[in-house]
Amino acid sequence: MRNLSFGFAHPLATKTSAAAVLALIALGAAACGSHDVGEGSSGDAALALDPADEPIGSAIAPLSAPRSAVGFWRFDDCDSSTTELSDASGNGSTATRSAGAACAQAKSGLGISFDDSNDTVTIADDPRFTFGQNLAVAAWVNPTSVSGSTVRTIAQERNNSGSSFSLVVQSNEARFAVTLANGRTVTARAPIQANVWTHVAGIYDGSLVRLFLDGAQAGQASATGAIRDINAPIQIGNNPQRQRFAGLIDEVWVSANPLTGDEIAQLTCIRHPGTVVATPESSGPPGTPVTYQIAVTNNDEAECSPRKYGLNLFGRPGILSTVSPGSIPDVGPGSTATFSVTVTGTEAVDPGVYQLTYDVINPDSPDSFFVASGNLTYEMIAPAGCFVRTNREIFVKHLSVVEDPIRTTFNGPAGDPRTGAWTFARLMEDMAPTPADAPAMVEQMFDTWLSDQAVNGFTVPARPAIQQVVFDEWPRSPDGSLDLRQAPLMLLGIVNRIDVRNLAEGHAGEGRFVFGVFSQGFAQQFTLILEYKLPASTEADVLAWANDWHALGNLPFPSEEYNAALQAITTRFAGRNAAPGRPNGSALGQLRTNEIALSDPWELREFVLSPQTGFLRPATVKLTPDIGFDGSATLAAYVNQNEAAILLEQHTVPDTFQGSPFLAGSSLNNLTAWMAPGILNNEARHKFSLNTCNGCHGAAETGTPFLHVNVRAPGNEGTLSGFMTGIEVPDPVTGAPRMLNDLARRNQDLR
Repeated sequence: MRNLSFGFAHPLATKTSAAAVLALIALGAAACGSHDVGEGSSGDAALALDPADEPIGSAIAPLSAPRSAVGFWRFDDCDSSTTELSDASGNGSTATRSAGAACAQAKSGLGISFDDSNDTVTIADDPRFTFGQNLAVAAWVNPTSVSGSTVRTIAQERNNSGSSFSLVVQSNEARFAVTLANGRTVTARAPIQANVWTHVAGIYDGSLVRLFLDGAQAGQASATGAIRDINAPIQIGNNPQRQRFAGLIDEVWVSANPLTGDEIAQLTCIRHPGTVVATPESSGPPGTPVTYQIAVTNNDEAECSPRKYGLNLFGRPGILSTVSPGSIPDVGPGSTATFSVTVTGTEAVDPGVYQLTYDVINPDSPDSFFVASGNLTYEMIAPAGCFVRTNREIFVKHLSVVEDPIRTTFNGPAGDPRTGAWTFARLMEDMAPTPADAPAMVEQMFDTWLSDQAVNGFTVPARPAIQQVVFDEWPRSPDGSLDLRQAPLMLLGIVNRIDVRNLAEGHAGEGRFVFGVFSQGFAQQFTLILEYKLPASTEADVLAWANDWHALGNLPFPSEEYNAALQAITTRFAGRNAAPGRPNGSALGQLRTNEIALSDPWELREFVLSPQTGFLRPATVKLTPDIGFDGSATLAAYVNQNEAAILLEQHTVPDTFQGSPFLAGSSLNNLTAWMAPGILNNEARHKFSLNTCNGCHGAAETGTPFLHVNVRAPGNEGTLSGFMTGIEVPDPVTGAPRMLNDLARRNQDLR
């Protein structure tokens, strides 16, 4: 929302290019020089950022096998601690290795070495091992001996009465045989060499028995009929007659589907992880692009088809990155593809060293999609002159602040002004008519969820789950009042909103505390934002606030010195009697809540201090009509009549419009975006929607699931929405992309 922004998000939607943003970043202003202290209008800076993400990790590409297998034993999981070998086909036909059949380096990773008469790998019989007139079996073999009449078993389905198929080496030949239901055995054969790796495959399709060596047909024989069904296990490297293979076997594949010659050739392909080299480590100041080269070498065997490579770069909020080209096709085995990555830091992040994770992918191969992962090391150097550190001067959520062991607890020395300074309890005590009134004021505010509320002629329905989510989790003092020091609330951040300043209303913007409800053992989807005015009456007052916030960026961080300086600022706007002319002398502008923990849909409520009682009371949610006006002629009339002010983001939404209540008593977020037939200017529609609570916090207008700062568990920082850190969102009416980055805009404004 604009000026009275709920959830510390500021509306901003432009079509500004990344280049324009970098040009804006080069400008100076505010705390580093002169400062425009007019109406508090927002600039149009926007910055598109890659989403932050976790590294996925590297992966070795498996063999890409045609059609479905009934069993595929790669042996890469061979381990001396177990005799089980998994079935890579997904059918669960686990193989069992005899103790003497050793794991060994083979054609693709690990294989099995057979050198003893008892060595064998056995797969128990399975109904899938009924082949009818369709069978394909293949393996990589490296025999130490091929001569002589001794049968050396590669793979065979056999029991003591006979076999259904066999793939063997005998008399300097590789042989593939099938035994038909009529008892006839048909064999295809071809010469094979010892001590070299050969891919051996056999196919039966109901008419031909064919043998392939290294993907090419080498022998065939005619046969007709179904294969004998013998209900026997498949054995690899041996059989019940001790006809043991001598040498190494790898990548055994069995299918009950007929295969073409091309599909057999695919089985000869052994994929290997690509080699990825990224150069160089680079550095530069904000706004200065640096370039990396990421070279990917295809290490697949020569039999493999070319790969297509793509590069996914997982950036960080505040760091721009581009990849060129997006993908590189037809990279053959032994060839190298090179991607160019351009990285540009912005002033939304602090100077320092950052790791940007990337994944090299093979997008056309679902079974070997991820090729490798790595990190680019980027150092952003602080520029000369003005530099605003967003994380220290604008949105502070570092654990050293939000979990300050003294200021966010009452564990410090009694009488120490630091003790509890940033707790919900202390802020309420300083806000209430008297500190003793604070528990009753807080309970009265939360009580409003227990019954329907009438606000501006609208009924705000009760959400009685407040009892279980909040009250039942909140300890009470001996006198029965809420013990504010044990409030189920956790500090999420301290926020500088000098960008919403308005001297005509007597303030230099806002300072905010953001809390999340932590109850029932976890972080609830429920936040409270305390939004205080920064008292100011002159341009010099505004500049003083700007300089004080900016000075935080030059202090050691994290440090007690920094926290002490931040506390000095927060005390000026949140301390008792910070604004003597306002209710209770408090500078509070409004307290807003944002939750779905109590009921569906998401709801935003607003509270202000009553001049009569000094307690918090429900109020309208500013700049947001009741949701019933979405899509209406009334909404179109309001937007059209106020188009000029809306485009300048200087409009107000009145309590009533066209003689009826208009401004909402609460904001429900169950709309796609504010729109209505008859709105003449879509840019005005967009800025109006973006300034509403539910538009700013909505997926359609800002790409936001709802919270702009996410709740957190102890020991974790809350993450920010894409609207805050940078996101591209299509306009819900035109579909045109809009680049949104509110922290970049606020950074510009502070300067």
